[in-house]
Parts: sequence; C-alpha cells; structure tokens
Amino acid sequence: MAAKKCLKCGKTNPHFFTHCVDCGAKLDFDAKKAERTGTCLKVGLAICVSLILVIFVIFPATQYFMNFGQDFSEKVSANPVNESQTITEFSLNRPVGNNDFQITVSSAHDGENTYNSNKFFLVGVYMKNNGTAGNVRISNSDFELIDSEGTKYYPYGIGSKVMYDLSPSQSSSGELTFVIPQKVTAKKIRFTFPGTSALAGNRQIVAFVI
Repeated sequence: MAAKKCLKCGKTNPHFFTHCVDCGAKLDFDAKKAERTGTCLKVGLAICVSLILVIFVIFPATQYFMNFGQDFSEKVSANPVNESQTITEFSLNRPVGNNDFQITVSSAHDGENTYNSNKFFLVGVYMKNNGTAGNVRISNSDFELIDSEGTKYYPYGIGSKVMYDLSPSQSSSGELTFVIPQKVTAKKIRFTFPGTSALAGNRQIVAFVI
C-alpha cells in the first residue's frame, strides 16, 4: 500500500501509522478514499464532456440535417401545375411504356407522421429498360406527387438513390419517399419519360391516379 505523507510536516510514514513519526500529527490519508475521489472526478469529467458535445455539436448538427432534409424533400411549387401538355392517366399496377422503357406505379400510401405537422408518403415503382442497346437514366426529379390542391412535391430519391442507370433488359424496383403536410391528400404521381425513350419527343408525361 502507498505510504502516508504527513500534511503538517511532510514526513513520509508507513501506511499502517495513524500518527506522524516526526511531529505526531494525525495521518488522515485514506488510499481507498482517494481512489474513490479520483473515480468520481473522472466520471464527472466524462459527463461534462458528453453534455458539451450534445449541446454544442450533436444537437446543432441534428437540427441542421433535419432542416436540410426538410428543405430538400419539400420543394413545393406554389404555381399551378402546367396543363398545357395532354397527360394520359393510368391506374396503379398498370405498366406504361413502349419498346424502350416501361414504368409501373405498384403502390402508394401514407407513412408515419413526421415533424412540423408533415407525414411521409411512400410510392412503390417498377422500372424496366426494354431496349437492346444503351442505358436509360431515371432521376428522382422525373417523379412528382400532386395533391388535392394541385401542389407538386418531389421525393427524397428512388430508394437510397437519386438516380438509376438501367442497362438493356435490366429492371429494378424502388420506393419513392415524399414528405407532405398531414392535412393534404395525395391524388396523382406524375412521371416524365427519359429523353432516350421514343415516348419522350418532348418528354411525354404520364400520371398514375392514386
């Protein structure tokens, strides 16, 4: 065990001494007590550091990314949807396309409520490159959700991606995630065909009624 040092005269004494051999002062040093004090100091320091990280680093970063995600997912156009082009409407689970590309909206439903009185809206899609040469590129911006008031919303992405490159004869399924106000009702999903498709011309738009 550690030797005891007299706090009065500084003399070092054996650990089992209760009084200083030099000046006779009482030796109150307790190794276990000091060890417990050191442990408490370490725990307290760790708690303080954790609180500082939460208050000044983690919380601000979380708020930033939440706001960034909200701004990105809620790109809502205040202008009415352009109806100058004739848009053919289809039901869910109806494959639409030609020899180049095929799109199917397989499902559409409300998800969980989120912050700021919003909710997730989830849309399942199936895409297939029917061509025999050349890739077809599909972007999340090719999709729009139209609500009951005619307002447009754009998705986070297609699954975990913002873009798909489908090689000839390749198909893929994904889920579009929108964030919309809880009070609105989703009516249609619009899709703009890729520029490589024969349907494109002026990039034809089709709509799937939810």
